[in-house]
Amino acid sequence: MVDAALIAGGRSRRFGEDKAFAEWRGEPLWLVQLRKLLILPEINQVWLSTNSEQDFPAHIDGVTRLNDAIEDIGPIGALKTLFENSEADRVLVLAVDMPMMEPEALLKQVQSGPCLVSKLDDRWEPLAGIYPRQEMLSLIEQQIEADQLSLQKLLDIAEDRNLITASPVDDASRYLYTNINTKKEFASIEQGTVDECTLLRRYRKGQGFRDPEPDYLAREEPLEIRINDQSISVMMRTPGHDDELATGFLYTEGMIQSAAEILDIEHCPDVDPGGIGNTLNIRMAGDPDLGDLTRHVFTSSSCGVCGKATIDSVFQNFPPITDVPSFDPEVILSLPDKLREQQETFDKTGGLHASALFTLDGEMRFLREDVGRHNALDKVIGRALRDNIDCTRSILLVSGRISFELMQKALAARIPIVAGISAPSSLSVDLARRSGQTLIAFLRDRGFNQYNQ
Repeated sequence: MVDAALIAGGRSRRFGEDKAFAEWRGEPLWLVQLRKLLILPEINQVWLSTNSEQDFPAHIDGVTRLNDAIEDIGPIGALKTLFENSEADRVLVLAVDMPMMEPEALLKQVQSGPCLVSKLDDRWEPLAGIYPRQEMLSLIEQQIEADQLSLQKLLDIAEDRNLITASPVDDASRYLYTNINTKKEFASIEQGTVDECTLLRRYRKGQGFRDPEPDYLAREEPLEIRINDQSISVMMRTPGHDDELATGFLYTEGMIQSAAEILDIEHCPDVDPGGIGNTLNIRMAGDPDLGDLTRHVFTSSSCGVCGKATIDSVFQNFPPITDVPSFDPEVILSLPDKLREQQETFDKTGGLHASALFTLDGEMRFLREDVGRHNALDKVIGRALRDNIDCTRSILLVSGRISFELMQKALAARIPIVAGISAPSSLSVDLARRSGQTLIAFLRDRGFNQYNQ
């Protein structure tokens, strides 16, 4: 039997207020984190570990609140109270200030069998793990009696006694364990500037490929917008400040004249129980006319959207590429100069995106420009279709950022290698890895980054 607990008690001096009640994408952080535990299968009971001064609701469906019996001794006191009250064999714990943690990672710990506690390099992440309740309670009581309140020391002892097993966190998963310590850091992470960690291989002229190393990507996720429960748009965006995005979208579409016309903006818990925040429902008075939407939008009949679901839907129409040709890195390095030489309109205006299709030997087939990067790529693909060109042994080079939609369009055209002058998004990298495409970014004179291993 396994219980789960959100450790939410305490006020942070560095943060300046109670982290549990900080607003994360429109909702209090404690609620976002609790949902991750409530949707997990195999959990017997969910606890909310707090202190007596916190103003939580008197009743939370499916959750039992538990105040620390010994306050002012830190999280070790919360664990003691939790393990005393639970009757489960094992207890999964999660910190309230770890908003990037995903339910899938928590479920993996629950289903692992042994009691795993996450470890980043040589430091434990004590509030992201699963513990043997009775054995840990005895050890915690001994440590408190000896006035040894360090969780790091506690877990070192627990590991020595084979009560827990360290679960090393790999580079690609480090972002899940991001702790919120200051308001500036909180705002930065919510906005997406510190986002998803990935692995890449750097190629440098004269040095070849380096060993894989971690790097960060700007997160890209779809956002579904509904008005009075009717889906009107799915757009790709960097998560964060979605209420502002939705308000601006309605205003620029002429749907509202002021923000006062919006009664409420809320995430849809029926389609988004994990708290990802990818579906917004906007309550408006009356039934606004949705026929006048001018932006290119499309409706979704799905039960919610997320990056993984979006990629799965792509594969329904465009299967992964199974035969990706090898390439010469030196050919890749030569492509930006060839692109620049042919950008006639950019030379005159400085304001256009470009897409170009090359052979594996680096010969340019053709190039197209447009104010929109997606339009430029559509022109290239359209030309290939009209000329009956087989793209399966081609290289696509785009002049700007590589988004999910660009990778999707390239997959539709069966282009196996996509290179870009600028950065990729997190979702474009995810799609490339699952589609079999080779994704190259930050292409410069002396090197580039390859993101799919």
